[in-house]
Amino acid sequence: MATPASLAVEKIASMPEYVKEFKKIYGNDGVTFDNIADAIATFERTLLTPSKFDKFLEGDTRALNKKEQEGLKTFIDKGCTACHTGVNLGGSMQAFQVAAKYKFANIGDFKGDANGLVKTPTLRNIAETAPYFHNGAIWSLKDAIKEMGSVQLGIEISDKEAASIERFLHTLTGKKPSITYPQFPKATEKTPKPEL
Repeated sequence: MATPASLAVEKIASMPEYVKEFKKIYGNDGVTFDNIADAIATFERTLLTPSKFDKFLEGDTRALNKKEQEGLKTFIDKGCTACHTGVNLGGSMQAFQVAAKYKFANIGDFKGDANGLVKTPTLRNIAETAPYFHNGAIWSLKDAIKEMGSVQLGIEISDKEAASIERFLHTLTGKKPSITYPQFPKATEKTPKPEL
């Protein structure tokens, strides 16, 4: 989260409850930056949302019905996998507005990083995460698919093709994990305060 390593250690080590838990898990090493990173990574690995598509990838050819498989084929054939790759179907840094200008580009003042690159969003659970794009200007998944065809691929995706791709994207909606939120320890007098 861009917190300097020394500050992260200082914050966590300032709270006796955290110190106790870190010693219980990591032994005498206790609170170190590597152990903080490991604890966060361990938690993040629990945030999986297995879906029909995962079963399909594992070899269950019946996990997706014929229409969903056709949608996957359209997704691949149209070139969506140029950016939406890997287990999460996204996550790499890519140029935005490669072939055309995003029709709502003037809303939100978003330019990407210093090189104009943006993080390709994961498509996991995409059917549940409207509105779409950095500024939330598009509410329909079908419209978002068509806009990506134009903006990123320089192609027109028909209503029929967008509906087919959307059918596939719904297979990425997964089972959500049960999360019990912990009661975090209170800050102490030694806990570093934010600088204004």
